[in-house]
Amino acid sequence: MSAGSGVGETQKSGTVQGSGVSEIVDALRVGPFRRLFLVLGLSALGDWLGLLAGAAFASSQVSGATAKGAAFGSVIAVQLLPAFFLGPLSGVIADRFDRRLTMVISDVVRFVLFLSIPIVGFIEDSSVRVVTWTAIALFLAQVAAQIWTPAKEAAVPNLLPRSRLEAANQLTLATTYGITPILAALLFSGMARLPRPGGVGPADYALIFDALTFLASAFVVLFFAKEMSERTARPTPVKKNEEKEENEHAVPGKQAMRDLLDGGRFIVRTRLVRGIVVGVLGAFAGAGVVIGTANFYARSLGGGDATFGILFAAIFAGFGVGIAGGPALVGTLSRRRWFALSIVLAGIAVIGLSVAPRLSLAVLGAAITGAAAGMAFLSGLTLIGGEITDDVRGRVVAFIQSAVRITLLLAIALSSVIVGLGASREIHVGPIDFSLSTTRLLLFVIGLAGIAVGILAFRQIDDRPGVPVWKDIWRGVRRRPLSDTAKKRP
Repeated sequence: MSAGSGVGETQKSGTVQGSGVSEIVDALRVGPFRRLFLVLGLSALGDWLGLLAGAAFASSQVSGATAKGAAFGSVIAVQLLPAFFLGPLSGVIADRFDRRLTMVISDVVRFVLFLSIPIVGFIEDSSVRVVTWTAIALFLAQVAAQIWTPAKEAAVPNLLPRSRLEAANQLTLATTYGITPILAALLFSGMARLPRPGGVGPADYALIFDALTFLASAFVVLFFAKEMSERTARPTPVKKNEEKEENEHAVPGKQAMRDLLDGGRFIVRTRLVRGIVVGVLGAFAGAGVVIGTANFYARSLGGGDATFGILFAAIFAGFGVGIAGGPALVGTLSRRRWFALSIVLAGIAVIGLSVAPRLSLAVLGAAITGAAAGMAFLSGLTLIGGEITDDVRGRVVAFIQSAVRITLLLAIALSSVIVGLGASREIHVGPIDFSLSTTRLLLFVIGLAGIAVGILAFRQIDDRPGVPVWKDIWRGVRRRPLSDTAKKRP
């Protein structure tokens, strides 16, 4: 399987009409996607509920603040590990095997694992063994999730016309990062009010419910989403003088390694994918720094935990607004340009955060940062789904998914350490006294870096060289059609 033909023959200019309610309704009218959306909702609800319930269950098995904190944190941490070593390989699985069956097996595995956690808690007396198994089960569940996601993402573009792909991505992202986290939190809180016979707690109820969501997801995919097994890529003919080489690679291990290397070469050599990777990782590195420094930043505004909560909420509220309203705002603007310009906007907003003197302006900056990140995420995902062919799409999605998790985690960890060590310093320059905060300085630098990354991504993927950016934005907002004479880059 060669990745060399990854940019599809059906690739267009990267410009689509702005997505709105009517486009989302049209996407839901497509039967296969509507069934997949139901599956996505169940799986996302299970993921968020499992994250909350698994950590809470482990914490409830021990006593003492230190032990509870260690149990909670360790269970969260182990769920991030699969991205470090399984990401690229999961893309090979998505591209090589039947995606529908891959999703079904992954969901059944998660059903068994999540159900086993409360069962082990009932039959095992040792809290150490219970916490250990909880961590192992959640780790294996994340391995299954790491395989499930690229298969799902790679299958979505095959279920509906490309003109409806952006609206479909809006709906799935809003569900995954907006509706289901809130619903999971409300469900978990509501389960605290249920009866507790025999020591059954809300975490036990949540884990059992969580397991059932994955079983339901597997059932729907297996019996009502058979279209997800279909492929759109045509197999590459094998020449006679290449038969020997192909037979050598028929060994499963060698073939998987070949697919992995093909995917890596495709990502490095393809301008579009390279630009998307640079932009997405730059955007999430910046988001990680904002999250990692938010607590310290709140203190620089003279606030505490409440201020931190407000800023955190503003970022994610902006993220949702960017996903929901971004396409309608930019109209017919090239989606490649929209992707890069969204990253530039995020960098500018972070710089605004670094100099904001009061909370109201900081909240505005945080909301704009989140909105820009949401627009970049949506446009990047749409570009991958619409302009990368089926035979390599799974590997591209898996690489970006893993790289995003690793980048976000490292950015949060490193930035929080840097600002924790640096704190703030009082600077005296003659009669002028001012406070130099490491948090604000780091945000300013990251904002500049975000602008640079956006410009770099723009140069990699711009499909309308020679057309002034501001003119293009103005035409897009006014829903004016693009010029047929404009030069376009593949």
